[in-house]
Amino acid sequence: MATDILAEEQLKLELLRVLSKYFLRQLENLLRDKTGAFFPVDRLSNIELGKRLGKRKELQLMTVTVRDTLQNREFKVDLAFKFHENSDAAIEEANGAAWLENLLKTNNRLKTAQLLYFSQEHSLLIYEGLSNPTEFFENELDLPQKLFLAGSALPYIHGLFEQNVVVDRYLHLITETLNGLNISPNDRDELNYLFKHPLKQMGLSLAGAHCFGDFHPGNLMFYESDTPHANTGDIRIDKTIIYLIDPAFIERDSFVDRAEDVGTFFSKFAYNNFSLTQNFDKTVSDIELFCKGYDYTCSYNGVYFPDYYPEGTTFDFHIALGILIESLFKTRLTGYSPPDSVSPLVQTSIEAAKYILERRPFQIYG
Repeated sequence: MATDILAEEQLKLELLRVLSKYFLRQLENLLRDKTGAFFPVDRLSNIELGKRLGKRKELQLMTVTVRDTLQNREFKVDLAFKFHENSDAAIEEANGAAWLENLLKTNNRLKTAQLLYFSQEHSLLIYEGLSNPTEFFENELDLPQKLFLAGSALPYIHGLFEQNVVVDRYLHLITETLNGLNISPNDRDELNYLFKHPLKQMGLSLAGAHCFGDFHPGNLMFYESDTPHANTGDIRIDKTIIYLIDPAFIERDSFVDRAEDVGTFFSKFAYNNFSLTQNFDKTVSDIELFCKGYDYTCSYNGVYFPDYYPEGTTFDFHIALGILIESLFKTRLTGYSPPDSVSPLVQTSIEAAKYILERRPFQIYG
């Protein structure tokens, strides 16, 4: 506990130093937007760290207290920040954030936190604070409403154009994942074989799209506004604004399979569903709700999700692969894998992936 407190105090001191040196003018602009008047800021008097957001909890909320030079008044400004381990990752996220902000600048339905400051030297990004929206699992909307909203957000990122998918991306992911897992040669060969059919489907699709890359519930937030922004017939859905946060893995090229984001979103749901029931009935129902939201947004242009997949969607492929990737990630995170046997986590993941690839439960469009 003492170590955590010391680390937090050191972080606050470093932030005070960096922000005081580089960020005062931006704070003056934020205050002008907030109050409608100009207040010269000469220093930061305090930083309060708040909760962490995002799937990996790397985005840290903070409240900065600034002092007005002329009248010695204090103002509080909500911000969020993230430190990266290296400048390359920070640059990639900054580019993704700028692309996403530009894409959504006129969108009343889907928004993202504005990137206010980026330092390559410190691998630091500072975003506007999000004090009003609440996280996916904390929001009081019903789960079906939240799934519909999540699905309705994606077409704005993907785009509605038709484009071939570069299948080699997924061949590499399969090889890297299966070689990284401590599994038997027979399981590895069987999974490689089972992945072939959905890869063929993917190659015949026109589903190439921009991809958020980390479309997890943890990177979605909701805020209920006073006025509707849609016409679904559900007033709470219609009044809800969706926020996408943590754009660290955005794929701005149009060769990624649009179903990848769906698989990323549901792979953890699916694993938990299977580990409890040995089937995916609940996840199938959830994806149906999600796709109703996706198709609602697409319907304004007369297209729907299955239109991109003449041979059937690739949800099964991405959820199966997502379960295996998550298993590999957790194994590496814990640093332990039994040398002469398959861990229960990996074994369940193998069984779940085989079930999906053999039985194709997620072909919800028929």
